[in-house]
This record gives sequence, structure tokens and C-alpha cells, in this order.
Amino acid sequence: MSVRLQAVGDVLLWTRNGKKPFDLIQHELRQKDLLFGNLETVLSESGDPSRKRWVNTNPPEVGVYLKDAGFDILSVANNHTLDLGREGFEKTLDVLEAHGIAYVGGARGGHPPQGLVVERNGIRLGFLGYTSGMFRSPPGVTVSKLRKRTVIDDIRALKARCDIVIVSLHWGIENIYYPSPNQVRLAHRFIDSGASLILGHHSHSIQGLERYNDGLIAYSLGNFQFDTELFKEKIKSTMILSVDFDQHGIRDYTVIPCIINDDFQPEVAEGRTREAVERWITECSERVQNGEVTRRWWYEEIGEEYLAYNLESYRYRIRQHGIAPLVECAVWLVTPFCLNCYAGVIRKRLKQQNSGGNA
Repeated sequence: MSVRLQAVGDVLLWTRNGKKPFDLIQHELRQKDLLFGNLETVLSESGDPSRKRWVNTNPPEVGVYLKDAGFDILSVANNHTLDLGREGFEKTLDVLEAHGIAYVGGARGGHPPQGLVVERNGIRLGFLGYTSGMFRSPPGVTVSKLRKRTVIDDIRALKARCDIVIVSLHWGIENIYYPSPNQVRLAHRFIDSGASLILGHHSHSIQGLERYNDGLIAYSLGNFQFDTELFKEKIKSTMILSVDFDQHGIRDYTVIPCIINDDFQPEVAEGRTREAVERWITECSERVQNGEVTRRWWYEEIGEEYLAYNLESYRYRIRQHGIAPLVECAVWLVTPFCLNCYAGVIRKRLKQQNSGGNA
């Protein structure tokens, strides 16, 4: 007996030109026993809006798109799940429950959410979800924070109740094409602790796959159904990860290269577009698998993009909210992470100068 899990990246549910978000990919999403994704929006029109640049919300009615697409499980552990505070979060859970969609990474009440166990074809699959970030769950609800010791303990506890453990992680840096060395170490530790599959999100870009021991790590599945105008061209590339399990672990997996069109709809990539997506997945996967993602190289690779993106976000927040984000920005600029980014930018530019601009 086996179970096929299909996993996709960030789902926003914004639409354009009256096009339904999953119409062009529906046939592929049905080739599964379970479909998993990351819900990157709040399904509510009321609540307490966050004071940040991007507040992702939708009317509750769009929840039907998730049901029609065949989603079985969604992670609600991400940096947008509290965009409308407790009220928006609870209404989102109400919508998912009304459509019969299970969720991980968040729950009502003040206690950490329990792992979800789903049985298909006699195989028990356990799901966990966590998000990194500086936030506090409002009283009355809990969103699972990514803490190494907690995740390891949860994996071990859930493994005692099921055959397969799958962990969803909203982590890393936005608009970056490679996981950090620390993410690689963490993912390896989680596999060593009993997880079979790691599903990463948050970067909005595909970050490659790694087969590690008996597990599989997708460092980031990228956007799946998203407003592509918010990001660079390469971030239109996406994928469906299809994994076959038996009771002992992963039997096989395949990647279905996809692209997000100008109406925010994912569709299977064809021809040269498909080849380009496949090349990119191979390139970023090989860098991780070959141990090329070192600390120095990573800061050189991400430094300029990270600083520019976050400075623009702070500029927006300062214009909107004044002194508080200005102080926050001043503190952020001298954090060790930013200092490492400055050093990485300098090293990269020196290399470019020494090689005539081709580095």
C-alpha cells in the first residue's frame, strides 16, 4: 500500500480578471491522496489590521476555491496568519472547518497546537507546522513558533503515533533563492529526529530539494498561487511536489514544474518554460546537495537583495506610522545579521571588480 501526497507553496487567493485561481491546474491537483499547501492569507474582512506593509486578506467566500481545488490540509503557521489579529485568525479557521479542510500550525486556545494525524490506505501520516518571526499570539489563539527543541520534541512525540511525519516550516528570508546554512543544519536535525519530509515556505522562491538520509527536504516550494507583480521574474516559477509513501518512508518523489501566469493562476509549464524551471530547480538543489551554500557565500548572495527589500518595507512603514518603525529600522540596521550582509555585499563587489564585473 502507498499514499501520494502533493505539496505546493504559498496560496494567496487574490484573483485577476475574474479568473478562478486553480482552474488551469485542477487536473494535476487531483492526482493525489492528500493535497497540502501554505495559506498565506486571512479569510476575513474584519479584525485588527497589522501595522506592516503587506496585509493579506480575502473575503471568507473565496474559501470555496480551496475546497474545489481539493486541498485536504493547509498550514496556517506563517507571517500573515495574524494580519487581522485574533478575530481574523479565528474566522479563517471557521472557513476552513466549514469546507472540511484540516489545518496545522495554529489553533484556538492558549496551548500549542497538536500534530494532525491522517490515515490513508492504512498508512498514518502526521503533520506539524511552524513559523519563524518576531510575534506574539493574541490571547485565546496560538500560532506555532519555530523553536528547534520544540520541533524535535514534537516530531518524536508524533512519530510514536504514526508511520510518517511531515513538517511544514515557514522560515528563511523572503525573495532569496537559497536556504541559509543554518536552515540546512536544522532540516537535517529534524530528519534525524524522525521526520520524513520537510516542506519549506516563505521565501516566495523555489529553493531546491535535498535527499538527506531517509528523508526529503524541500527548502522552499515558492509561491504557488500569488500576485506575481509583487516579485521578480524568476519567482513566477513554481512547482508541485508529489511524494509517494509506504509505511516505512518515502518510496519515490517527482517534481511537476509550473509557472504562475499574469492572472495569478498556476499552470503546468510547457516547452522552453518547463526546461527553464527544471534547470533552476536542478541548479539550486545541486548547490545545497554539494555543500556549496557556505556562510560566507550565502551572505554574499543574499546581502544586497535582503537589505534593499527590507529598507523599502521600512520606508513604507515610516511614512505610514512615523517614529516607531523609524526607531525599529535604526536598531535593525546594526543587528549582526545586517552587519554580515554589509560584509557580504562588499566582498561580492570586490570580487566583481577583480573579475571585470563577471562574478
